[in-house]
Amino acid sequence: MEFVKIQGKEFVYKGEPIQFKGLGVGTWLNLEHFMLGIPTPDKMMKEAFAEVFGEENKTQFFRDFTYNFFTEEDAKLLSENGLNLIRVPFNYRLFIDDEHPGQLREEGFRYFDYLFDICRKHGIFVLPDLHTVPGGQNPDWHSDNQTGVPQFWEFGVFQNQIIELWKAIASRYADETCLLGYDLLNEPFLMKSDTGRLQSFYEALISAIRKVDSNHILFIEGDHFAMDFTRIQRLSDEQTTLTFHFYPTVWEPDLCDIGYDRKKRKAVFEERFQTLLQDLQRFERPLLCGEAGYDIAGHSLEHVMVMVEDTLELFEKYKVSWTLWCYKDASFMGVVYPKADSLWMKFADEIHKEWTHYKEMDMGNEIAETMNTYFPLELDQEFQYMIQFRIRGLLYLFQKEQILKPLLQKLGWDHVRKMPESFLFENCEYYGEYLNLLKRFT
Repeated sequence: MEFVKIQGKEFVYKGEPIQFKGLGVGTWLNLEHFMLGIPTPDKMMKEAFAEVFGEENKTQFFRDFTYNFFTEEDAKLLSENGLNLIRVPFNYRLFIDDEHPGQLREEGFRYFDYLFDICRKHGIFVLPDLHTVPGGQNPDWHSDNQTGVPQFWEFGVFQNQIIELWKAIASRYADETCLLGYDLLNEPFLMKSDTGRLQSFYEALISAIRKVDSNHILFIEGDHFAMDFTRIQRLSDEQTTLTFHFYPTVWEPDLCDIGYDRKKRKAVFEERFQTLLQDLQRFERPLLCGEAGYDIAGHSLEHVMVMVEDTLELFEKYKVSWTLWCYKDASFMGVVYPKADSLWMKFADEIHKEWTHYKEMDMGNEIAETMNTYFPLELDQEFQYMIQFRIRGLLYLFQKEQILKPLLQKLGWDHVRKMPESFLFENCEYYGEYLNLLKRFT
């Protein structure tokens, strides 16, 4: 059996260097609100469906969603366009029942088996990415965090659960040849002074995995949403490397302005990219950019393609493997998306009359500023950034009770149960311009 290995600063497969070029699958095995057009994190979203339609119908709905979202037709499109890797975020709850944490659920393994069978046929490597953990490894919705506090770092029992989970996954798939490796923890953000917790967690996790799987590469992400690697001191395992995320326009939104000079933007992109690489190069390992991408819904496709092209040129120039974000979603930043007249997109359009991801963030900041008027000191920017996550945890409750559940009740089960069909490949459209751009780099 052949497995991808690390040799110096290169990934090597069957004795030859290989650069990985792919996409993150999107909101599939971990549900993200802005990508689906549905408010609240994964767990609360599913609770809303169960509270309106019952547990059995909820289970059927999300099982149908899973098997419709990614099929052989999707893998075929990736392969035909020269993409050789798909990064797959998953929620720990697919494997761990919070009510019975000692018992692993088979649901997650069934989905992984299904995924590997498809990708193996089409010559695509798979990188599972643990996107959520108990308590949340960061304060945001994409870690299924409902409180805005990354409590994963406060409780050893949570960390031990995840070590045992990865060990079980690695034991099951140690001989899987289409598996590139394991992305151990998506976008950790400790939000406080680190006393070595990140390094010690990774070391314990790597040690546990290596007891059952010596074949696959382990990928670790840095602090502050996979952008700060100063807390990673060493990589003692030779088949472990680093994966980072590159979202310069999230932190500097003016870079997305249509009137921003392209030459100047490219220079800023490269400067930010070099800053990230500077700390990573000390490890002398091959690198993977696990996420990079831009919001198509808020900009013209032509403008987004310019920014994607400039980003891909950076990856090529610095010989970095990449998986752009993302392959499929409800017409936000995915290459593939349900047709505008589909049941899902009509549902999302109704939701967007009351809620959007951006409106939620604005409300969090506005409420934080209002709260500060009750106290004597000026609101510190860092403190406001921290507190708005907690406020958004409360907003999720309002969104669930006042937006999501009422609309589900209004539409009824006979209507809602058909919505997952919207994500079948045959019911979707895709941006040909995006795929043509990707083919230039694959």
